[in-house]
Amino acid sequence: MKVLKSHQKPLRNQKVATWHLKPEPVCPECRSELSVIHKATGQIGCETCKKGYSCCAGFLDLRTRSDRYLSLNQERQKAKRLADYEAKESLEGLTRQYYRMTADVSPSRREMFVRHVLKSELRGQALLKLIPESGTVLEVGAGTGGFLAAAAKAGRMITGVDIASRWLVVARKRHSELNLEHQVPLYPACAEHLPWKDQTFDHTVADSLLEHLEYPQEAISEMIRVTKPGGTVLLWFPNRNWPGMDPHVGLRGLNFLNRSTAERYIKWRRGNIHWPEMRSPREWSRLISEQNNFIEIQYQAADLTGWPQSDCSMKGICTRLLGNVSKLPVASILMTHFGPIGQIRILKNAMGLKPFHFEPNGIV
Repeated sequence: MKVLKSHQKPLRNQKVATWHLKPEPVCPECRSELSVIHKATGQIGCETCKKGYSCCAGFLDLRTRSDRYLSLNQERQKAKRLADYEAKESLEGLTRQYYRMTADVSPSRREMFVRHVLKSELRGQALLKLIPESGTVLEVGAGTGGFLAAAAKAGRMITGVDIASRWLVVARKRHSELNLEHQVPLYPACAEHLPWKDQTFDHTVADSLLEHLEYPQEAISEMIRVTKPGGTVLLWFPNRNWPGMDPHVGLRGLNFLNRSTAERYIKWRRGNIHWPEMRSPREWSRLISEQNNFIEIQYQAADLTGWPQSDCSMKGICTRLLGNVSKLPVASILMTHFGPIGQIRILKNAMGLKPFHFEPNGIV
């Protein structure tokens, strides 16, 4: 990229140095180099396909389409409105401002979501324990930046991407409050069209993303594409077979109902809201292996043993206990099939070897 210095400025009093925006993004459509069209407005364009990209709420907007919840124009307006509060509010205050703008979230669910945002760095620390300690990392579906904050505080070279620029505003606020040594590069972009060349990152991470995607196979293939040979793609996701409360709508027993019945029940209890379609670790593993070659896949219950010891809450204690139990021989099989969070680790073969598919207790 010829000029790309000011599309993501730190806040006025923020003591943050840029990371030189490496790796530099490319056009998500044709993967050619991007160049500045108009320095005064910061508009970026691709000389090959002539596609233009503007800035949104201080981010270089590299999205090729909107998410399922808002049109691109609606999403940009919401992100800009939220950014107007960024300098005046704390992380908690900014998160509450977001939910005041979101009419379809009830007060009880709003409080649950706010707590989740404020505690997301704890989950990020547990996930970070599973990533090799060297190399660059990309998080797809970065959301409010919990994992990004944990990685940046650990000195990792981390980049975040999410289709919702409104959530990236919250992530940027989180990082500004931490006074990080380096500014974390954040980009609004689609998981199905990641704006980087092949083999750019050493490792790629996605937490609670797959179930929200309309085309998850394409997103997974993109994550594998931008990962270097020998690198890791690590995925966490809610398990469809979990008998407890659904994390998206806060209701129990949905997974024992067929899809149409469950959606009618959700509409009755929660109103007309979208319910993401979840899969079990085994189902995701089969889907991935059918679509991609030269990879190794291992699936299991999410390894939660790295949940920070500093979290002395009941949730923290139970989460660590759950992680330790899942290490036991028989319990590991039960947790893989019925635990709340599934985990898939994809290893991209360095030598183009024949792909393997890992069952929880071996290779098939």
